[in-house]
Amino acid sequence: MSNLPEAFLQQMTTILENRLIHFIQELSTPPPTSIRKNSKKLKKWKENHDKVKWNYEKGIYLSERPSFTLDPIFHSGAYYVQEASSMFVSYAFNQFFEGKSNLKVLDLCAAPGGKSTLLADELSEDSLLLSNEVIQNRYSILRQNIQKWGYPNIHSANHNGRDFKNLEGFFDLVLIDAPCSGEGLFRKDKKAISEWSESHVQFCAARQKRILSDVERLVKPNSYLFYCTCTYNPFENDENVKWISQEFDYEPIKLKLSKDWSISETEFGVQFFPHKIRGEGFYFSCLKKKSGNSFKNKKSKNTKFKKLTPIAKNQKEELKNWIEYPDNFSFYETPNRNIHAVLKSQIEDCLLFDSVLTKKHFGIDIGTFKGKNFIPSHSLALSTIIKKDLPNIELDKDTALHYLKKETIEVKNTELGWILARFEGHNLGWLKVLKNRSNNYYPKEWRIRMEIP
Repeated sequence: MSNLPEAFLQQMTTILENRLIHFIQELSTPPPTSIRKNSKKLKKWKENHDKVKWNYEKGIYLSERPSFTLDPIFHSGAYYVQEASSMFVSYAFNQFFEGKSNLKVLDLCAAPGGKSTLLADELSEDSLLLSNEVIQNRYSILRQNIQKWGYPNIHSANHNGRDFKNLEGFFDLVLIDAPCSGEGLFRKDKKAISEWSESHVQFCAARQKRILSDVERLVKPNSYLFYCTCTYNPFENDENVKWISQEFDYEPIKLKLSKDWSISETEFGVQFFPHKIRGEGFYFSCLKKKSGNSFKNKKSKNTKFKKLTPIAKNQKEELKNWIEYPDNFSFYETPNRNIHAVLKSQIEDCLLFDSVLTKKHFGIDIGTFKGKNFIPSHSLALSTIIKKDLPNIELDKDTALHYLKKETIEVKNTELGWILARFEGHNLGWLKVLKNRSNNYYPKEWRIRMEIP
């Protein structure tokens, strides 16, 4: 790769010394393709693949990059396309939290949702994940990926880090995948090269310090902050970890690594280099909060949501026909008539979030009522809470792709009403079968726009 900035090469010479040539050569090769399964939707891979070593066999490498757009299973939320190095977050999580329940986790800079869905797959079902993104258009992408993943214990918010100030000492884990200079993406994203500069590195490092200082108080004493970037320079990585450990009462914690992973250790974290591992550039550090305040809700206890109202008793009865374990949930209606299913065990926490945050989404949007009739939502179809024995039709791949393009699908020999369109047992969305036709309820904004071969 000949277009790397000279200042960047000088920086990497300091870091890598005589291994710089191997690093540059690797950047000229195609990036590896890796995916990670949704363990509640995909029990095992159909074929044997090389495993991502630090992801407990949920992550695999593909021999070549397919067109994911033309794979119906991808649209069902059965797997996520994720860079292998960043899957390391799951390994770190399990080193500190494996087997623990009722955890409170915040993913602060969550879009597009890779690390949120990764954490959700590792969390116990009674644990809570608040997935946040400050930028509105990126938040929309995050919401879509959360809907596809389908877990009821993921909630989302669209806020700046400082807006969480009233949740001091609330979280067992805060993950900060900090916006950075993107040096680790040079192989995948050529635009990142043109945007790189020494001044931009310093700008990113300063912004990261602001983010860290805004949210460090949210971690419970003796709990953890995960900090990561997709870059190499020490200013955004070790120097920031050193800074937070000096400014606040945090201690960097060494991670146990397998030698055959070829992950490099730094003073305060670990670094992934593409010439040493099968993945992109990535930095990760774990910090333990040694002291501080545990959470105390100083305000009077809220018993009602600001904009959510409980649904009627007869509506609850109808929802028993759509939800596998309806007694686990409370159901609320939004001002625009959408029904949310929220785990009863997480109502108290969601009421707390409702009191301190303005832009948030709780639980799973399952549909709307029009009179006595329930209209199921697309997120219900993709959720893990949907009733297992609902009417459905299995589509072949060609028909499934035309369904995903939101085209009319011919349905024969099936009952009238709402039915799930499926591919290889995975829910894709809803069809409404009438006497003379079927209506395709796949969301217009999600539809496949490319031509089908």
